[in-house]
Amino acid sequence: MLLCWAGGVMPAWSAGMVFGLAGKRVDDPNFQAAWRGCEAEARRQGDRCLHLGEPGPANVRAQDAAIQRALEEGLHGLAVSVTHAAYLAEHGLARARADGVPVVTFDSDLDAAHHALRRSYIGPDNEAFGRTLGELVRQRLPRGGRVCLMSADPHDPNLDLRLKGVRRALGQVDTAGAARLQGQGGWTELARCPWFNGDQPERARRQMVLSLDALKVDALISVGHWPVADVAVYEAAVQGLAPRRENAGEAVFVGIGTMTAGQVLLLRRGLLGGAVELDFDAMGRAAYLAMKRLAGGGRVDAFVRTPFKVHVGAAGGSP
Repeated sequence: MLLCWAGGVMPAWSAGMVFGLAGKRVDDPNFQAAWRGCEAEARRQGDRCLHLGEPGPANVRAQDAAIQRALEEGLHGLAVSVTHAAYLAEHGLARARADGVPVVTFDSDLDAAHHALRRSYIGPDNEAFGRTLGELVRQRLPRGGRVCLMSADPHDPNLDLRLKGVRRALGQVDTAGAARLQGQGGWTELARCPWFNGDQPERARRQMVLSLDALKVDALISVGHWPVADVAVYEAAVQGLAPRRENAGEAVFVGIGTMTAGQVLLLRRGLLGGAVELDFDAMGRAAYLAMKRLAGGGRVDAFVRTPFKVHVGAAGGSP
């Protein structure tokens, strides 16, 4: 049986170990960066890191099918960015455990009830990432106001943690399970929000425009890159609001992977309020090193933290 993976058909390897990295979708630049990091480290040691999955919006069944095919062909280790913890735990990850294949998660972890199925989580502290994004907004808009939050899927574990972190920071509350903001810290979430865009940038753009225009929010906070995935489309959208809302982009804040030159320029031109940037290349490299160590019988830390950094947009959008 042949295994279809993101690079084509899996060939037979004459030497070295084969590891699999399953992001949420293979055409997402963040998961492509993670795979490139994983593959670069693997090649240095004579191994391979395969990019498992399918293009298109994140789908747990497609992710699980890719994991199952890879396990059938044989892997020495598996790294997974979790789309839906319970489903994967009952299917592909249960099979990996039965087959004795060590599993690590990256970017998006399993929930606490299923931690026993993975040996390590590699990536940011997603709740802290959300808090940092919320603090950025609070510093830019200290008086608070009306806010809409944006995510991809209500069942996505790492994105849910980011939403909670944003609420903690904006509402200045201590509990990790912060509920919808209803005036805490001066911030109020509108009834239409949070937005869930199904991992589709075009839907995210429409939700963003509705928030900034008809709903007149003071801040649109996306815990992922979706509004700015296509820089030209995003710029046209916020510039198109100029007759009714000057400098609309200053109200948009995003969590994002490795930023492109175009996205950095949005910040410099004041067309984006701010961003918190993740390092997916570092996640991929650390994932390989953890899988390699586990495959050799070694131990790894339960949490391998990877960095993120804050970018503040210029005030007063320029043409």
